[in-house]
Amino acid sequence: MAPEKNGLWLVSPDGGDPHQLTTVIGEHPDWSPDGRYIAFDGDFGNSIQLVSASGGIPIRVVPETIPILHGGQPKWSPEGARIAFKEGPNLWVLSVSTGRLDKVFFESGKMPIANGWSLDGTEIFVSLREGAENKNWSIWAISASGEGKRQLTPEGESAYRYADPSPDGSLLAVVWCEERNCDLWIMSSAGGSRVRITSHPGYDDGPSWSPDGTKIAFVSTRSGNFDIWTIDVDIEKVRRELADLQK
Repeated sequence: MAPEKNGLWLVSPDGGDPHQLTTVIGEHPDWSPDGRYIAFDGDFGNSIQLVSASGGIPIRVVPETIPILHGGQPKWSPEGARIAFKEGPNLWVLSVSTGRLDKVFFESGKMPIANGWSLDGTEIFVSLREGAENKNWSIWAISASGEGKRQLTPEGESAYRYADPSPDGSLLAVVWCEERNCDLWIMSSAGGSRVRITSHPGYDDGPSWSPDGTKIAFVSTRSGNFDIWTIDVDIEKVRRELADLQK
């Protein structure tokens, strides 16, 4: 009998055969900070689930009263006690231990996608789209307490997608697209100029920093398929280039 290909899988950063964690279809996995659990979109994007990092049967952590559709794209907070996720135009924060749910952002006609948290857990970096048909995205930092937001990239200047914080919280790996060409860039988590780190006619997307901040994993079509790639990052060089752009 052929092995089940659906579900979540783990693969070594050096490549090799993947290890299957679940047999249910899952997307947008995010590790808990202690490495014990993975939150992900399950049930074809209609529920947020949690599974042990060693595999097993996942459990639903967001109740059916919050109607997740087309994926909630969950993101753990730095201390591992909260998960941010989207539900339509709403951005929610779930307390994992108590089940408490707080709506921290809503603006009619806008869609917020959680990308990551600030190092102190007070802000959530989001990609924000104006309207369902608008292809332009911008990056914002939303208060985790729902008290406000701050803009990090211009609106209407092509599309900014994803904003994965570096391990020390000072930088963001983002995707910037011009028409159908998308590449990876790095910018300060305070906003401002950006430095390009990939340049390829293929589609680069979904950056994720390694825990030591020396590499970024990403998805790319540069080989003709959607594959996972990694790129080395010289953070000090990036910081110097960003500083030069600010002069």
